[in-house]
Amino acid sequence: MKYIKSLLILSIALSFSKIFADELNTKKMEQLTKEILDVFVNDVGEKSDRLRKYISEEWLDKKKINVKKYKINNYGPEYYNIVYTGCDVCITVIGGASWAHLVVFKFTEEWGAYRVIPRGISEASSDYIDPWWSVKDYICSDQDKIEDKDKDNDK
Repeated sequence: MKYIKSLLILSIALSFSKIFADELNTKKMEQLTKEILDVFVNDVGEKSDRLRKYISEEWLDKKKINVKKYKINNYGPEYYNIVYTGCDVCITVIGGASWAHLVVFKFTEEWGAYRVIPRGISEASSDYIDPWWSVKDYICSDQDKIEDKDKDNDK
């Protein structure tokens, strides 16, 4: 069952992101994603200060955005799992006890450093930048867990 869910998540993620870019170094992207998600999960205090350094400077210049005027959205998940890294994206699942979101980080290389290309200013609050390229909210919830348990009990 977990294998089927993993395949479903991966297929959703791949259809969610349009992957046509040149191949970037997957190990570097994955390492950077882990650093970002470790801040999401483990850091306390003002996470935005630590997350700003990961935002593409070219993107900020193009959009004429002063990153210091914004907070960086981070959801505050309890866990994360990287499910795919390739081309210029890293696809992850982040979540808590009763929720899970599919989050896609898109990367660019700027002067030898990898940085994320954000989705943009958050729709939820104009005070925040969403550092991910795309997100699929609530791919799993408490209701899904109840339905899975009921199916297992029916066997």
